[in-house]
Amino acid sequence: MTRGRVAFVVLGCAKNQVEAETLTTRLARDGWTLTADIAGADGVVVHSCGFLEAARSEARETLDQVRRAAPRAFLVLTGCFAQFLNNKKIPGVDAILGTGQLDRLSDVLGSKAGPGRVSSPAGLHDVDQARPLRPGQLSAYLRVSEGCNHRCTFCIIPQLRGSLKSRPAEDILKEANDLTARGVRELVVISQDTTDYGSDQGRAGLVPLVKKLVKTPAQWVRLLYAYPSEVGAGLMDLLADEPKLAGYLDMPLQHVSDRILSAMGRDWGEKKTRGLLDKLGRRVPGLALRTTFIVGFPGETDDDFERLVRTVREGHFEHVGVFPYSFESRSPSARLPGLVPPEVVSQRWQRVLDEHRRIKEKKDRARKGTRVDVLAERGPDGRWAARAAHQAPEVDGGVRFKKDPPAPGFYSCRVTGVDGIHLTGEWIH
Repeated sequence: MTRGRVAFVVLGCAKNQVEAETLTTRLARDGWTLTADIAGADGVVVHSCGFLEAARSEARETLDQVRRAAPRAFLVLTGCFAQFLNNKKIPGVDAILGTGQLDRLSDVLGSKAGPGRVSSPAGLHDVDQARPLRPGQLSAYLRVSEGCNHRCTFCIIPQLRGSLKSRPAEDILKEANDLTARGVRELVVISQDTTDYGSDQGRAGLVPLVKKLVKTPAQWVRLLYAYPSEVGAGLMDLLADEPKLAGYLDMPLQHVSDRILSAMGRDWGEKKTRGLLDKLGRRVPGLALRTTFIVGFPGETDDDFERLVRTVREGHFEHVGVFPYSFESRSPSARLPGLVPPEVVSQRWQRVLDEHRRIKEKKDRARKGTRVDVLAERGPDGRWAARAAHQAPEVDGGVRFKKDPPAPGFYSCRVTGVDGIHLTGEWIH
C-alpha cells in the first residue's frame, strides 16, 4: 500500500539533479508513489538552488505556483535555497530541509512536520539506491564530492554545501558500474571542485580515480569543474593519452587579470593562468576546453577587462560561459569597493560573448566535411539529441540531423554545416 503521492520539482544545476534522483529513489523505496501530477499530489518537494538571487527568486516563484496548483498538499522546500534561508520561514511552505537534512525527507513527508531548524550544510549520496534512468538514456552525471574548500569571494557555495567531503572511491566506482551495467555509456564527472577530490581525507586523488573509471564499460568519461591550480601533469597526461576522456576539460577561470583574480580570492594570477593554457595546448593537442568568466566584478577596470578579452580572442577555448557579476550580500565581494555600473557590466558581457562567438564559428566551420563520432539519445522531453566528443550535455550545443537514428547509441557522422551553437550532420552508414 502506498504511503502517498509525491511530486518533485527540481531547480538548479546538474549536481541538484543527481541529488534529486537519489531522493526520489529513496522515497520510492520507502513506499511513496512518485507522480508528475502536482495538483493531485499529497506532497510536493521543491529541490532548490540558492547560489544567486535570480535562482532564489525562481524558487520563490515556483513555491507560489505549486501552492496555487496544490493548495492542500504538504509542501517541502529542500536544497540550497532552504539552507540559505538560515531558519527563516516562507508563508505557505510546510517544512524546510537544509542540505544536511535530506535523509529525513521521507519521515517529514510521513509525519507532516518539519525538523524545526536547518542544520549544518552537507549533501546526500546513497550508493545502495540505484538512480533512475529514462529509457534510452546513455549519459549520466557522476558526483564525486560535496562542498568546496576554496573561498572565492563571489561564491556562497561553502555556506550552502559546506567544505569538501569526498565520496569513497569504492562508492563512486560501484555507482559507475551500476550505471554502465544499465546502459550508460558516458559518465560526466561533477562536483563543486572535481580536481580537489580526495584532498580532505588523504585519498589518492582524482587521477587514480579516473584511471579506474575509464576501465568501466563507459566509452566517454567527461570531467567538469576543474580548478586551474589543481590541473597538474598527471591529469594532463591522462587527457592526452586516454581516449575515453574525449579530449575535453571544463575549467572555470573566472578572470585573467591579476588584480581581479586576487580580489576574487583565486589561487593564481595571469602569468600562471596563461602558462597553464600554453601547457594544455602543447600537451593535449585539440583539447576542447570549456571555461567561464565573470565580468563586472567590483573594481574591474577597462584594462582588466581588455586582458580578459585578449585571452578569449587568442582561441584557447572551445566553449565560453560569461556571467555578469551578481551582488550577493552574504559573499565577501559584497564588501569590496568599486561596483561597476550595470550598463557597463551588460556591455562587457555582450562583448565577451561576441568575441567568443567569432572564434567558435571559425572552429565550427573548420569541422565541415570532417567525420566525427556522436552519442545519440532521447532527452527528458523525448526528443532525440546528439553530441560530439567536444560537446558536454546541456551547455555546449549538439549535432543536428534531418533523420533520427534507428536507436540510441554511438554513431559516425559527417559534419555538413553550422546552425548557431550546433553543428549539422549526416549519418555515415
